Amino acid sequence: MFVSKVKLYKFRNLADQQVELSEGPVYISGLNGNGKTNLIEAVYLLTGSRSFRTNSTTELLRFGERECSVFGTVTQASGIEELGLIFTASGRTGSLNGEALDSITELLGRLRAVSFSPADLSLVKGAPAGRRKFLDRHMVDLQPGYLKTLLGYQRALANKSALLKQQNTTYPQLKVWNELLAEHGGKVVDNRRKFIESLSDKSASFHSEYAPSDGPLTLELESALTEEGQGARDSRDQLLEQLERAAPREIAMRSPVVGPHRDDIKISISGVDCRSYASQGQTRSVVLSMKLGVIELIESQNGEAPVILLDDVDSELDAGRSERLFAALLRKPRQLIITGTMSPPEQLERHSALQLLRVEKGMVGPA
Repeated sequence: MFVSKVKLYKFRNLADQQVELSEGPVYISGLNGNGKTNLIEAVYLLTGSRSFRTNSTTELLRFGERECSVFGTVTQASGIEELGLIFTASGRTGSLNGEALDSITELLGRLRAVSFSPADLSLVKGAPAGRRKFLDRHMVDLQPGYLKTLLGYQRALANKSALLKQQNTTYPQLKVWNELLAEHGGKVVDNRRKFIESLSDKSASFHSEYAPSDGPLTLELESALTEEGQGARDSRDQLLEQLERAAPREIAMRSPVVGPHRDDIKISISGVDCRSYASQGQTRSVVLSMKLGVIELIESQNGEAPVILLDDVDSELDAGRSERLFAALLRKPRQLIITGTMSPPEQLERHSALQLLRVEKGMVGPA
């Protein structure tokens, strides 16, 4: 799977242009502020996911403009497709092969991409919400239908939250939403648990190769549903029971306090919780191992490599980590789109199919 063309119109600080990309490694150089990250962000948006940098569509618009667009040509085993997105201050709309889509979700699964940027370092030591977002984003990569379950839970949670904020909320009113939350939430937790089990194995394997002196890496889902269930029905019953017990407290606090919206990932090295005790170097190694684990899962399930986006790689990796990272990524044919301010890493420079691009004042051209 690779992106061969990207067409940009009024997108951030990039000039209106079409950029052609190699199906192998692509290295994009340029000084900070010229638009390197904006280019790989545009590629990532074609997946149908939100930006890995912002949740606000208005930030994607060139200053003073009311709309922008990104179109891309994607080649995969099933054929060639043109994916498109138009952004305005009020939201986004999508297209497929020139036809408008009823929902952006119809783009999901047509382009899979895994990104790594400096902001991803917060995955280990940042708030639990970031780790849940990581989980759900890549679970949708593997199983686009999971999004329906997740959205069902989020809608029910929003309605319950609104109800709890009202004066004199009663238990019977709450019970309706608790039953719906248990139905969707049990499935969310079961899916997350299975994903974490698979991801932990893959990530641990990479980590033992990437940072062998740090110790074994393990990932575990931290959820109110701590017992192993035998399927969605068991998790549903467990969650409903917990919601019922929490009802008086939730009414008193006027806020939902139980459910998968409070899940977290416990990330440990040699049994020590990385969220509290990992060094900066260990944090980098853990994040890269988790991302490599996601790549491996996508490839094993779908039979195709996702597009891999590495932003500002030379500012985050020392020579040793860089060498081990690219050794892992270049083992198989994959499209890697990498940005940096300096010359490409040595492993990339030796690659016969490397494409070199440079961004200057929003224009992308040969380096």
